[in-house]
Amino acid sequence: MLQVRNVTKIYGDVKALDSLSLSVKTGSVFGLLGVNGAGKTTLLSILNGLVSIDEGEIELFGLDIKKDIKEINTISSIIPQHLAFYENLSVKENINFFASLQNASKNAISNAIEINSLEALYKQRASTLSGGQKRRLNIAIGLLNDPKIIYFDEPTVGIDPRSRNEILDSISNYKKLGITVVYTSHYMNEIERICDTVAIIDAGALVKQANLDDLLSNRDSDKVLVETIFNEKLTSLGLRLLDKTTIESSQKELTQVLQILELNKIFIKQIRYGSSNLEKYFLEVTA
Repeated sequence: MLQVRNVTKIYGDVKALDSLSLSVKTGSVFGLLGVNGAGKTTLLSILNGLVSIDEGEIELFGLDIKKDIKEINTISSIIPQHLAFYENLSVKENINFFASLQNASKNAISNAIEINSLEALYKQRASTLSGGQKRRLNIAIGLLNDPKIIYFDEPTVGIDPRSRNEILDSISNYKKLGITVVYTSHYMNEIERICDTVAIIDAGALVKQANLDDLLSNRDSDKVLVETIFNEKLTSLGLRLLDKTTIESSQKELTQVLQILELNKIFIKQIRYGSSNLEKYFLEVTA
């Protein structure tokens, strides 16, 4: 388990982290959300021993980050947003080079290659890989020390949808291996897809930490969202619109809303009960 307790980090006159506390359960996929400048990168840098803390304490699997950072670095790994390998080397040469630096076991090397589907690319020069393939190589290198916890810093930036799906699928499988994941992303749908728990930070402080399902389903339990096919009439019917095609209603009002839509020949795509998407909630609590 990762425990962050009342951590503060100050750069000059700026509090990058302000008494931040959060906890990450072992084997979970934990989503970390915040706008640019919220403190996400500072926190990841601290967790990897790159930056010291001014106040507070952090424990990872019972180890103190101030006293045991060398041991912590042997059981943790960060997958940076930038590509951290040699473009002029092949996939195999990159894997072997970074494996030698970390005394990686044959089993760890095999798992890193298999999980990221790099077998067919093993002899290919890294510079010739697609954007998604380069991301997968980046992730594979981060798995070579057989970590107990992995920190992902927006790993899907700038790649195509298919590659994004492959990466998200592989991360979902880490739970089966008992690996704990801390995942930062600007893509709310990614957090909704793979994370068990989410923490929202703003101005260096924790705004909310909750189980993702509870956060989305328990609030606004009476709310109903009716998604329609676009029709110009919709704006003139006196309904509560969230956007050009989505109506917000209570369950009590739903029958009347549906009657109005039927009378005006406005077609319904879907009806969603008692839920709110993560992006909308994020905007509400960080406003």
